[in-house]
Amino acid sequence: MIRLYTKNAVLLAVVAAASYELAAEFGPWPALLTCAAAAAAASAAGAFLLRTSGVGRVTWRNRLAGYLIPWGWRLNRGKLWPIPVVSWAVWTAVCGAAVLLRPAPDQPALGTRAALLAAWVIDAAALVYLLGTLARATPGGRVGPIWKLVAVIAGVISASVGLYVGGQTTAALVVGGGPPVVVGGGFGLLLLFVVTVGRNTRWN
Repeated sequence: MIRLYTKNAVLLAVVAAASYELAAEFGPWPALLTCAAAAAAASAAGAFLLRTSGVGRVTWRNRLAGYLIPWGWRLNRGKLWPIPVVSWAVWTAVCGAAVLLRPAPDQPALGTRAALLAAWVIDAAALVYLLGTLARATPGGRVGPIWKLVAVIAGVISASVGLYVGGQTTAALVVGGGPPVVVGGGFGLLLLFVVTVGRNTRWN
């Protein structure tokens, strides 16, 4: 699992860096259109590789497709088409975020923009995970709290992007990066407690 997350993080970083450089060299719209076209080609190629791969066998086609269309597997419900569609949307969104954070006069430092991009990626990953949970939920299941979380995360992303577009970069970073820091910090404290104190505690 850690290997999968690391691979996806590296893929996102490569796509974001390439889009960033394209935007700096050719401008935002050519970079975004080029990235969207490349993402569409990669997603279509990944779907073709999966469609033509043998059932029950892991070959180079499956492995290569895993790099081209790594997103949307929790949303597919046994169908192929959602995987390339979601993957294209994710690649294009990452490109758009990188283009939005391109160098410009009076812009904050590169480290701040990189942190903001990382916050948006984490928020979007949480949103996709929750949507996948909803897609897998049984009919009649209690999904009300999950829908509320989806609405909150979507609001956080929208507010953060809006603040950045409005020139409030610090506020955008606080809004977009605050929830992941709080949740990650809480989980880290819980893990630290379990490792240091909890191992000597009788939970029964």
